[in-house]
Amino acid sequence: MIAAVWHGPDDLRVEERDRPEALPGTVVVKVKACAVCGSDLRILREGNARITKPRIIGHEIAGEVVEIGDGVENFTLNDRISTGADVPCGECDYCRAGLANSCKINYAIGYQFDGGFAEYIRLDHRVVKYGPVQTFDKTLDWKFAALAEPLGCCINGFEQALAEYKKPQSVVVFGAGPIGLMLMKLARKIYGVETIIAVEPTPLRRQKAIEIGANVSLNPSEDDVVSAVFDLTSGKGADLVFTACPVLQTHIDALEIVAPNGVINFFGGIGKAEPPLSILSNYIHYKQIYLTGSHGSTPAQHKTALSYIEQGLVSVDDIISHEFNLEDVIDGFALASSGKASKVIITP
Repeated sequence: MIAAVWHGPDDLRVEERDRPEALPGTVVVKVKACAVCGSDLRILREGNARITKPRIIGHEIAGEVVEIGDGVENFTLNDRISTGADVPCGECDYCRAGLANSCKINYAIGYQFDGGFAEYIRLDHRVVKYGPVQTFDKTLDWKFAALAEPLGCCINGFEQALAEYKKPQSVVVFGAGPIGLMLMKLARKIYGVETIIAVEPTPLRRQKAIEIGANVSLNPSEDDVVSAVFDLTSGKGADLVFTACPVLQTHIDALEIVAPNGVINFFGGIGKAEPPLSILSNYIHYKQIYLTGSHGSTPAQHKTALSYIEQGLVSVDDIISHEFNLEDVIDGFALASSGKASKVIITP
């Protein structure tokens, strides 16, 4: 088969690999769509301590079950499936509680296990037994089903940030890439937020934010973001702030603009070269703010995300901007890195 294999920083190669065969407890899936994630771009640039090279990367996957190993009872041939990324070890307290994204072993598809930028993928027995993998029917497009993984991560962000009694009226999302856009969609469609403010330097993405429902889209290269947010919220500040981009300054600005009793969710990871964030704890003390983070998603959140997409509660078609064949995956990565695309899908 053909696969995109990461051999080290800035070294992604399209090459032939042996097609995986089903082992006991596993299934083999013919990949129909695998989306490019921001973490894939970071892996390409910097690597990741969890990855032993060479590795087939990619974790936003939809495909068809074509081979089933001995002992598998919950899947059948020709099942259409969507996978999450975080794989439960199945043994630790977190995994037994359904919180695989907090597992100390931190298994993930495209990290310790070969991923979806390939014609076929074998799902490890832990994925098959514990999740995250869900079936869907033939009415849903493959590429839409692949985006249940990042949407599940966005649901995790909201669930980490919102206590049951908190009903935010305003949200600021730093970054209008695919994750930022999904956060905005959830804010409007699922959580009923009235005022959505996007902060994004790229013109194409600022326009996309407005198209999918943001009230305002600020340019941090030209606008005084802190002043603008206070003006747009009648001096209150934002009830909820997401930093959905790898820029340290957004974390600093988030502490400035969050409203009293508001919530900050550090969603996007920061590059290895960035200095540590220095926080004046008085921001937290006097404003009674909640500072949270989120990483990945749980099997239950992936299931919820897929159901939102299937039911049309959250549309993802307008987030996808480009599709590439697997042979052209390097061009797809280059476009995804340029800021001139929204979501890039690779279709083997």
